Amino acid sequence: MSEISCRITSSFLHYVNHSRPDLIPPLLKDLPYDEEYLMNTDNWISWEDERLLEDRLAKLFNDEKIMFKIGQSVLNHKSLGILNLLVKFFLTPERLIRHTPKIARYFTKDLVHISVLEVSHESATIEFKIKGKQTRGACLYNQGMLSVCTELFGMDAASISELQCVVPIHRIGQSNGKIYSIDNRRRVRESDSPEGNGKIIGLTSENGEFQINKTIFGAESCIYRISWKNNKSKSVKRTAGKEEAFDEALHHLEVNHKKLETAYERLWHSEAKYRSLMENASDIICFLDSEGMITSINRKGLELSGYSSNEIVGKNFLAYVDGPYKKIALLKFRKAFRNSSTPFELNIRKKDSGFIMISANSSPIRELGHTVGLMVIARDITKDREMTARLLEAERFAAKGIVAAEIAHEINNSLANMETALFIVNNIRTDNQYRVDIFHDVFDEIERMSGIVKGILEVYRSDNAVIQPVDINTEISKVLNITRRRLYGKVISIASDLSPELPAMPCYPGHIKQVLLNLIKNAEEAMISSSRKVITIRTAIDNGHVRLDVEDTGCGVPQEYEEKVFSQLYTSKTEGSGMGLAICREIVSRYQGNIVLKSSKGNGTTVTVSLPTNYNA
Repeated sequence: MSEISCRITSSFLHYVNHSRPDLIPPLLKDLPYDEEYLMNTDNWISWEDERLLEDRLAKLFNDEKIMFKIGQSVLNHKSLGILNLLVKFFLTPERLIRHTPKIARYFTKDLVHISVLEVSHESATIEFKIKGKQTRGACLYNQGMLSVCTELFGMDAASISELQCVVPIHRIGQSNGKIYSIDNRRRVRESDSPEGNGKIIGLTSENGEFQINKTIFGAESCIYRISWKNNKSKSVKRTAGKEEAFDEALHHLEVNHKKLETAYERLWHSEAKYRSLMENASDIICFLDSEGMITSINRKGLELSGYSSNEIVGKNFLAYVDGPYKKIALLKFRKAFRNSSTPFELNIRKKDSGFIMISANSSPIRELGHTVGLMVIARDITKDREMTARLLEAERFAAKGIVAAEIAHEINNSLANMETALFIVNNIRTDNQYRVDIFHDVFDEIERMSGIVKGILEVYRSDNAVIQPVDINTEISKVLNITRRRLYGKVISIASDLSPELPAMPCYPGHIKQVLLNLIKNAEEAMISSSRKVITIRTAIDNGHVRLDVEDTGCGVPQEYEEKVFSQLYTSKTEGSGMGLAICREIVSRYQGNIVLKSSKGNGTTVTVSLPTNYNA
């Protein structure tokens, strides 16, 4: 198994706490588990971590048999649990051992199969068939525990001889002061230290078995021989009625076991179904503990990040968050422990040094009223954001195209006026004063065209311009000069009510024009079927914000869509891109401002832009 129960770790931590509590910190140093976790027998750790703990324990106590002694100590710590109760039905250890396989199946489901090979009044041979991996420390612990079972009957400790062990020869660690290893030619080497090559002492069998000191390592199962002296034969007389009581207890145990087995099967199928759903989900599913450590992540998360499970599980989630996003990630993590968080976006570092952008949501995991962890569900939005960026850029160019069309129309009008004036000067006899007036009009048209050209340059250079104090009213007047004549041609009136008390707003000059042109365009399209077509633009100062209102008398927006209209790609028009108001929100957000829409169907719409006057780039 890749994971094993904390049953043994909890026992040896009890032992260390009672004998040498000062050794707890060095024992647990740099491990991804704390003492509380390892003391809980319902928790699981990796086989490698348990073996590391056992090796450290042997070094700290300078005793390679320390796990055997800890197994013996369980009697003193009253850790044998139900065995203390069952032994009351037996007066000799051989009686208990004869019933061990029948009893053990209730407590060792699918992990260890116990067989009694032989048993008499003086000795017994028990075989442990263990599924999956087994640490050497666990074998020694089992032997120590078996040696004290006779003490439950008031007898001396039993002697244990180990006939075979499932642990491979190169995994036993230190045995009798020696370290063993196997090379690629199946040769077994024995040395005094882990660093030394040592001498060759033999070859393993084809299936990896090798015998040391009468114990076969790398065997299929563990076999222990237990020997004791039975000095309580006289007590047999007192067994009357106890076997009946035991049979009755076993019957009740059998009934309860069947109920538990049924519940276990249901739970197993439910967990298997849940794990299948989690593993095959198209979104990333990740679990964090209260310290932010990743306890589990599904296949999609590993696939997108490029990491293996061992490289992620047990690590803090912040280690994989891109630098600029760490602060928001930590804030969201803390907030999520109080309640479910709103969706948020993060950049996650991939193993290949790339990034993925995710949209994540988290929910607290509660036990007994306390939040013990988080479930995070995230979706890869990298491609969505790249596409959105391209669409935004296309819409910006489209918006600039609208400006260019407006300007071309106005310049054509001015050129036509100038052409007419010059024709009159060149071909019609007029007095000097009339000529002066005509040239004055031509000069005004040139000034107007110059202002228009300057306006388009500001819009096109807005992305590369420098933030500077901008008079919002002046920018609005420039846009009105560009659009007023064309709107009049469509029987649309445009009015303005501009507050003279507005402070200068630090921003890119062209951004205000872009926002206003988009809002005027939306208002114009909303009034196509209206009998009264009026656009009103207002400005005011409101609680440290410059407020800009664009109001129309169009068809209006249903209340349920007032927020959706700012979403990217949302549009109710057959030829719309759905990006106009999204661009407005993006620009306004850059200045830490806000944009809202108020409307009612058939009664027009007002879009309000609020920009803070104290914005610092």
